[in-house]
Amino acid sequence: MALTELLAEFVHDLSFDNLSDEIVENTKLHVMDAIGVGFHARGLNIWDPVIRTLKTMGGAGEASVFGYKESLPSYFAAFLNGMMMNASAYQETHRATLTHPHSTAFAAAMSLGEEMEVSGKDLIVATVVGYEMYLRVNNAVSPSYLSKGLQTSGGLASIGAAAACGKLMGLNLDQMIDAMSHGIHFAGSGLVEAHCAKPYISLHNGANIWKGFLAARLAKEGVDGCSTILEGGSVSKFGFLQAYPDAYNEKALTEGLGENFEILKTGFSLNCVASFSRTPIDATIALFKENKLSVDQVKSLHVKVTNSLFNFVQSKVSSASESAREAYYFIPFHIALAVLYGRVESEMYTEENMNDPKIKSIMEKVKFSGDQALDDDFARSQSTMTSLVEVETTDGRHLSKKLDYWKGNIEYPATKEELQEKFMQLSARVILPEAARRIMDSCDRLEAIENIRPMIRLIRPA
Repeated sequence: MALTELLAEFVHDLSFDNLSDEIVENTKLHVMDAIGVGFHARGLNIWDPVIRTLKTMGGAGEASVFGYKESLPSYFAAFLNGMMMNASAYQETHRATLTHPHSTAFAAAMSLGEEMEVSGKDLIVATVVGYEMYLRVNNAVSPSYLSKGLQTSGGLASIGAAAACGKLMGLNLDQMIDAMSHGIHFAGSGLVEAHCAKPYISLHNGANIWKGFLAARLAKEGVDGCSTILEGGSVSKFGFLQAYPDAYNEKALTEGLGENFEILKTGFSLNCVASFSRTPIDATIALFKENKLSVDQVKSLHVKVTNSLFNFVQSKVSSASESAREAYYFIPFHIALAVLYGRVESEMYTEENMNDPKIKSIMEKVKFSGDQALDDDFARSQSTMTSLVEVETTDGRHLSKKLDYWKGNIEYPATKEELQEKFMQLSARVILPEAARRIMDSCDRLEAIENIRPMIRLIRPA
């Protein structure tokens, strides 16, 4: 059986009853967190040109957009909602691939689900299959895909969106095979270089989500796909796996399918930083606590991350400027805030902090580099975000801490209460506390909701 057929069969066959309580509870937290992250990004106030463009192309619809009173067709609402979720530095991250599945799979499931008035159970299942398909293909091509300058997150968004939409649309097995084939065929457009398009670095994410909707709708109308689109061999020896990465892992597509769910390997973020700052922050805080260090005792601090990440963006970032997005990627600034305050929150990105002598003095002690040894350890850790923090003290001690995962992963979990507190904090930028509490309560009992539309409508301002 071709790989796309195996994946499509999983998507088609999965039902809510197949999901463990752990998967259901975890998915509900991802739904709540994704909505909160969308609110945070809406507060950036950069989206009016995008929604104006989408409105001229598609007119009105039934699907809501974070913080806007206007509604759009589901495929355009998902376009913008996915862009927003992908633009926030509070976004969740899959540790092996550096991707943000809520901004692809859940954006599609939420918008189409609202339009179709599906149940909470249906939303949960569509979210799970969207995550699973998107992340398994990402797993198969990582970290080579990213190392070639291709954007893993939005570049493969059409795959997760096609799976989520196809599931909600009730496609039969043949149609699902075609939908997955189209979604994979449409994938690949997204370059790391596009990060220079500040603040609209997530534009490709929206466009590829839209292509996922198109994939599912084409399949429903009987437009044939190619079941060997992943591995090749029907017409060409090059399928998706051979055409994009220099190296790939075909087993990652199907090994443990239906048993080991990738949504559980997607970690929440309690700090407002780019993904690769999270393990260094936690490692630094741990070093200070375990060794009872004070700032004055630190002579130097060296943060090492995988070369895959260092070459991704940070090697091109040499300052922390509030007027650009560099500050989200600038590890020395994050380390200084973590040392002084134990966290990095959105409100800390101010010119006052960036020019604070106390903060700047710590930043001057921080060195940052890539370390090939951490890349070579990927087979063990299955984490692109493994980091090593080394501290030299003024009395000559050399201390170090290596972490594969940050707080928010299943091995180092954030509590439900911490995530709810984060949600309330982020939602306050856009909606009233009463509406935020109603969303939070709805997420908590999502499997009992017969129609998700009233819940999703709450993302609009009063």
